[in-house]
Amino acid sequence: MRALAGVDLEVPQGAHVALIGPSGSGKSSLVAVLAGRLAPSAGRVEIGGRVARIHQDLRLVPRASALRNVLHGCLGRVSLWQSFRFPPAERQRAEALLRRVGLGHRLHAPVRTLSGGEAQRVAIARALMQDPDILLADEPVASLDPANAAAIMGLLDELRRERGLTLVSVLHDVALAEAHADTIVRLQAGHVARGAAPGQAGAPPFPTPVAAPPPRLPSSLGFLVLTGVAVALSWGVMAGAPATFEGAFGEALRFLARLVPTPAQMDEIPWGELARSLLDTLRMAVLGTVLATVFALPLAALAARNIVPPWLGWPVRAALNLWRAVPSIVWALLFVAAVGLGAMAGVLGLVAYSLGYLTKFFYEAFEGAETSAAGALAELGASGMKRFVHAVWPVALPALAGSVLFMLEYNVRAASVLGIVGAGGIGHDLKLAVDWSNWHVVGAILALLALAVIAVDAFSAWARARIG
Repeated sequence: MRALAGVDLEVPQGAHVALIGPSGSGKSSLVAVLAGRLAPSAGRVEIGGRVARIHQDLRLVPRASALRNVLHGCLGRVSLWQSFRFPPAERQRAEALLRRVGLGHRLHAPVRTLSGGEAQRVAIARALMQDPDILLADEPVASLDPANAAAIMGLLDELRRERGLTLVSVLHDVALAEAHADTIVRLQAGHVARGAAPGQAGAPPFPTPVAAPPPRLPSSLGFLVLTGVAVALSWGVMAGAPATFEGAFGEALRFLARLVPTPAQMDEIPWGELARSLLDTLRMAVLGTVLATVFALPLAALAARNIVPPWLGWPVRAALNLWRAVPSIVWALLFVAAVGLGAMAGVLGLVAYSLGYLTKFFYEAFEGAETSAAGALAELGASGMKRFVHAVWPVALPALAGSVLFMLEYNVRAASVLGIVGAGGIGHDLKLAVDWSNWHVVGAILALLALAVIAVDAFSAWARARIG
């Protein structure tokens, strides 16, 4: 099926041509052809000048400021290194454009905090930052209320006259088109319609009936059945256990009571030594997480499908899958054998274990980052690395930070266990207390660990609130 057929259209320089027609009539396809994003299978397209495009969904980077989004319009003419701080001349030009579209007071506001009309003005300023001769506006007011829609169309007309631009807009509102366009072109089924009434869609009067899907069992019932089967098959692992659990609950309560120190035992607990060991544990967790993050970021970039080609990404993923198969305590044992007892073995064990999981979290965050903004930057002439720095990284940043904070929480717990195999931290004190049946000391250590975990969790919640 052809999206466009027999379209013969000439747009005079400096004119405003509005394309109207029902959904699916070929308006956006025609704009994509004019923008060079689609190649016609027949015929030719002649463009007299530089083209900039304003997308219907804007394709801005929501976490970046209005100023930085406008500066993205010059990515095609600055180097990657320059794009980290953009040349002063480009910054001044972007600021002037934002003031021209009425956003001089919102230069540094993140786009996600702007209203729909304000975000639309940022997209217009970004397009003008490319210094175009032709401006393509694909449904620039589709998501705006009538007042904002009229204001945006008025602004586009003013800018067109000021700069001598040729403007091609896609509109659904015939009244807006009649009020602002020099020429109105109606498309229908990929053709330029001649004498078609506004709003005529040519659609069938009634929707085609759709057969009802066959009845299916509720997904929750299937899940319960599978769970029951899994439990039944797994119950054999209890073959060596007592026939009943009679008395087990009471025995557990009596053991837990031994973990609570009596007033006399409180003085026997080496609180200072345990506090120092706990601090070592926290330092191990922080250092292990930070070092793993440093190594995981480039590895994740090498595994992300939207950054590297498959021939490179798949081998990296396969290696990371094998790496994650080794538990943290096994890594600690290996490093104790390699570098000896102490905190260094623990830190290296945490780095090795965290690396496997952080790389997975990171490349999933990179792949899950919204791609529409990156696609828009490609149209602006941005290279792959520029698109990653300016569109993928800002969108993925909250997920990356959340993954690091989660790994830190896990590593605080893991570091307390690694000491059991001689890898430093409070785990060493815990092992000694268990070996000597000093259950009141075990209880004190568990209480200190609980407080540490609560503190780290509170810090993570605070950090996530500010990063998100």
